[in-house]
Amino acid sequence: MKLLNKSLKGHIVYSVLVLFVSMPVFYFELTSIVAEDVDEDLVAQKADLVAKMEKVIANKPFEYFQVFEPDIHIKPANTKRTKDSIYTISFFDSIAKENVPHRVLESTVVLNSEWYNITISKSLVDNDNLIFSIVMVQAIILVLIIMGLLFITRYHSKKLWKPFYATLGKLHEYKIESEKSIELEKTDVDEFADLNKTISNLTNRNHEVYLSQKEFTENASHEMQTPLAVFQSKVELLMQTTPLTSDQAELITELSEAGQRMNRLNKTLLLLSKIENNQFTDKESVNIDKAVQKLAEQYKNALNQKSISLHTRVAGDAIINANQTLIEILIGNLLSNAIRHNVQGGRINIIIEPNQFNISNTGNTKPLDASRLFQRFQKQTADTNSLGLGLEIAKRICSLYKADITYNYADSLHSFNVSFNNS
Repeated sequence: MKLLNKSLKGHIVYSVLVLFVSMPVFYFELTSIVAEDVDEDLVAQKADLVAKMEKVIANKPFEYFQVFEPDIHIKPANTKRTKDSIYTISFFDSIAKENVPHRVLESTVVLNSEWYNITISKSLVDNDNLIFSIVMVQAIILVLIIMGLLFITRYHSKKLWKPFYATLGKLHEYKIESEKSIELEKTDVDEFADLNKTISNLTNRNHEVYLSQKEFTENASHEMQTPLAVFQSKVELLMQTTPLTSDQAELITELSEAGQRMNRLNKTLLLLSKIENNQFTDKESVNIDKAVQKLAEQYKNALNQKSISLHTRVAGDAIINANQTLIEILIGNLLSNAIRHNVQGGRINIIIEPNQFNISNTGNTKPLDASRLFQRFQKQTADTNSLGLGLEIAKRICSLYKADITYNYADSLHSFNVSFNNS
């Protein structure tokens, strides 16, 4: 949930709660007030009626009341009421053809030493309509007030948080390898101004560190290449000198192998550093099938030396947006491992599917330690030609492109699966 919506969530819940609680309370309170007012009218009407009846009681005009005052009923009392009774009841209205609520007062009075029951009723239809209208108007006003407050709060909140979202958007677009420093909008909100200043300082320092590390890596690699090349050439000259004993030849061979290993290690570490610094920024559509075919051709001699059979199955086009060189390094490292750690006369299976590929090979009959497999300089075999960096580089390339690389051992096959996200 976005920060703006989260901040408004409490206001919305509170407003809805107030609306649903206040409307019934307002309705019942208004109904109570109206009923109390009607009751007072009924009591006053009864007092006025009694005063008039005392003047005409001798003529017994009750029948006339029934005709001209249908809401008033008078009859001799069989029982005496100690106090007035007021209640609400519905009568059928022959004109409206429906039940109409009435407020009714029943009382017993003494007229000329005789007891009479008086029943006075008053329709509540007009009052109910009035109450309903008042409640509806009040509800509409309250809803408009709540909606207006929420709209105003949201508008001002969006305006207030605009610098924050602008800064967030700039951070999403920022790339540390870019020469351009991050430019953030100015704001009059102190907290956001502080945040922008801190972010600017942080990104500038990180960019300087990145450039310094990049320069150091390139310089170190360049400076190491020269003495390594001199060392290798001197070793080759020593091999050509005569006379040369077998012990001397063995020592020179070991020196040559050590020099070649140092040269490979230097290039590999430089490559790893470039990957970590995201220096391979160029991207294009890379076809995994074509890349596999290209590398299989390059490793043809190595496959023939061990009599390894290579089987490729394409179950769908796997085309990703990435750096061509890095993808070839990824596939090459996995294929090289599958050849190096294979057995004589073994096999390698490559399965290519949409957005993923799998390379499996025969080899050691025991599964590898998956917890240490992708760690730097971790070797699972005693092969001196292995630097222990191939899978580390593969893991770094996968991380760069948000891909997943997993290892599995089943059916005597060591399997590496690389799955790319659709993006």
